[in-house]
Amino acid sequence: MRLVIARLLIALLPLGVPFVVTAQSLPQISGAGTVRPLVSADAARGWEAVGRLDTGVSFCSATLVAPDLVLTAAHCLYDDNNRRIADDALSFAAGLRNGRPEATRRVTRSFVPGDFRSTQGPPPMSLIAHDIALLELDQPILSGLVVPIRTGIQGHLRDVVTIVSYGRDRESYASIQEDCEIVGREEAITALTCKVVQGSSGSPILRQTPSGFEVVAVVSAMGQWNGEDAAFAVDVDALLPGLMAAARTVPGRSPRGGNGVALRPVAGDGGRGNLSARFIRP
Repeated sequence: MRLVIARLLIALLPLGVPFVVTAQSLPQISGAGTVRPLVSADAARGWEAVGRLDTGVSFCSATLVAPDLVLTAAHCLYDDNNRRIADDALSFAAGLRNGRPEATRRVTRSFVPGDFRSTQGPPPMSLIAHDIALLELDQPILSGLVVPIRTGIQGHLRDVVTIVSYGRDRESYASIQEDCEIVGREEAITALTCKVVQGSSGSPILRQTPSGFEVVAVVSAMGQWNGEDAAFAVDVDALLPGLMAAARTVPGRSPRGGNGVALRPVAGDGGRGNLSARFIRP
């Protein structure tokens, strides 16, 4: 079945309007993946690698996947005018809780697939399938409390997964949505029963394994699946290896105010340009 979007939702937090970080009341989301706040130290333990990516005027969610590398959505690196935000304007607050992070780092370089483009309005599926970015931090996070989360291969239909994210009205602490079910797949895009809100872009889709959680996808868009609200995520296993390799081999750093590094797609990632479904970003 092809992914068909019947209703469009709001995109990222509006740029140009400063946001105020407060521990506001948690929005109620009924059904699968009910949001549970991680506001206490005990509740947040083990999720410190998930943090908030700030641009100064908006924010997304992101995940530490190596001591010096952070995974998020590519569209988080663009402003409302489709201009790439300078790498040195970005910062990552790992394990942010009640306004206090476990660690904060600046971004020195960013890597996105060469086929990704930022667009006005709802993005086509061909861009959703490339909506992933890898960020290099100015210094590794070596705290024993903030342990990077490894990545894994794509999930399967009916898999139960977890989302940990920051979002509108809960900017100062992470929240967890458990018991999310994968209800649809097409190419590198996964449809989930959980709902997401502004700020959830870039948050990890996590699958539990005998050796712990692993990131299998990154939240990119919100739409509808079979008439029901759903989150849409891009699998990490197709594009992340190429981004990781570039981060380890591309010499030098982006110049101050630079636009990061855009890479050509890795082998086996073609064929998505023929898909026509459209989405809107959370």
